[in-house]
Amino acid sequence: MDGIVPLFKSHYSLGKSILTLSLPDAEYDSEGTKDTSDSIFEIALDRFHHNDPGASDLFLVDDCMSGFLEAYTNTEKINKAPYSKKLKLIFGLRLTFCPDMNDKSEEGRKDSYKNIIFVNNVQGYKQLIKIWTTAAQDGFYYEPRIDFKTLKEFWTKDLLLGIPFYDSFLHRNNFTVSSCIPDFSYVNKPVFFIEDNDTLIDSLLADKVREYCKDKYDVQESKSIYYKNDEDFDSYLTFKCINKRTTVEKPNFDGMCSNNFSYESYRRLVNG
Repeated sequence: MDGIVPLFKSHYSLGKSILTLSLPDAEYDSEGTKDTSDSIFEIALDRFHHNDPGASDLFLVDDCMSGFLEAYTNTEKINKAPYSKKLKLIFGLRLTFCPDMNDKSEEGRKDSYKNIIFVNNVQGYKQLIKIWTTAAQDGFYYEPRIDFKTLKEFWTKDLLLGIPFYDSFLHRNNFTVSSCIPDFSYVNKPVFFIEDNDTLIDSLLADKVREYCKDKYDVQESKSIYYKNDEDFDSYLTFKCINKRTTVEKPNFDGMCSNNFSYESYRRLVNG
């Protein structure tokens, strides 16, 4: 993966993004007025327009499986006329990992963290469905969860493990009272993502990631994208508040100290 990889999240991750998976044309009414939220596919086409390195790869990292079908279907449509692009969907499920998915206690929840499971092909998708089903049915405690012992039953070379910048075991161990212990003994070599979104911990956490990965694992620069333009931050925050039943005046969101999770901020990084 070359350059800074944009990691998109869609509105299917409830309350965490205001970007849709609709086709670009579906955003406009008969009079040419935009009547829906911005589409990830509209942004994907814009990346082709700018000749971005890796523009043909669409990284979608959602917190559930619900949007995969729409994402896959519209990727296929983008690759045909009238768009005629060569877009490859790279789907990842951002899932909660815990020490023991059968331990449904606050102690077990305290030591939970996030990983991203990417699919490489159709077989990988089938395995990911099994993983998600197990996490949602057997491991559910406030949210779908899985542990590395259970994951081993489903893991194949058709899957790839990504370590997110925020809420990873490194993030949790260094900036909270958690003690998270991953198991990479049987997974394909994981990829660690780092980001710079102008939050207070970005540089410190990036140093921790590089230190941990030195001579062991690959580190990939990335950018989480939840809305299109910087000015959309207010809409994004309002949407989060609605889903969390809080208010804009008192959102009570940990780490909500930057408005740089936009495609516009990604373009600034790419342009130097």
